[in-house]
Amino acid sequence: MERLIYVSDLDGTLLNHDKQIPEKAKRILNDLMIGEDIHFTVATARTPATVELILKDLLVQDPIIVMNGVALYDLQKHQYEEVEYISPAQVQSILKVIGKWVKQGFIYTIRENQLLVHYDQLVGEGRINFYEERKNLQYKKFIREPLNELNEVIYFVFIDLKENIQMIYNLLQSVEGIDMVMYKDLYSKEEYLLEVYSERATKANGIKKLRKRGGYSKVICFGDQLNDLTMFHEADEGIAVSNAVDEVKVLASDVIGSNDEGSVAYFIQQRTKE
Repeated sequence: MERLIYVSDLDGTLLNHDKQIPEKAKRILNDLMIGEDIHFTVATARTPATVELILKDLLVQDPIIVMNGVALYDLQKHQYEEVEYISPAQVQSILKVIGKWVKQGFIYTIRENQLLVHYDQLVGEGRINFYEERKNLQYKKFIREPLNELNEVIYFVFIDLKENIQMIYNLLQSVEGIDMVMYKDLYSKEEYLLEVYSERATKANGIKKLRKRGGYSKVICFGDQLNDLTMFHEADEGIAVSNAVDEVKVLASDVIGSNDEGSVAYFIQQRTKE
């Protein structure tokens, strides 16, 4: 018997422009997970600090993929699992290569199941907004300190104007064993994000881990941005929302309605009836 799990990106896919799951979509998904025994989870660039709040009314039982595959996270136990760290040598290489540009970013570590976000300064609309939106979250703690001697690093995030982010991206091309994704900030008019992590930390590897843990023979995923492409390659079906970037639509096996229409939930509901 086929064992199937649906995996959805959050921002721009499952979430509407207000960063929420539409209420009707939430009811549909919960009804399916209860009544039809449908398995559903998410794969996101976000950390559990915000995902915990977003999914608090959704009956997700499987681990979620967080920080683009840096870790799996158990919502019931509030626990990180199968974390992919950036090695200390790689961290030092990154810091050396980018030099002063490290001050433009945030560095994430996990210590004793606690997510810590280290930063040197807050300059620029994007970085200030990033900090203000997250500084009081229960599952994330911000620490202002020098960034040159950090251990158990999982993640770098840089937020700046496109030309500066492109410069940092180009500099980091020389560092082996890491991977990066650069994309437009959905909630800013001008700024871009650059995420840096271990080359083992991808949504694709997160999908592989879910398959193994749950014994799933089929994965159907949903996405809208470039950081979803590795997931599309690993899944059996990749579904793009209509507001997805063109590169995602090209690789998608199907294109459904927009994120504001609750299209992921409606697709799963319809597929269940077939």
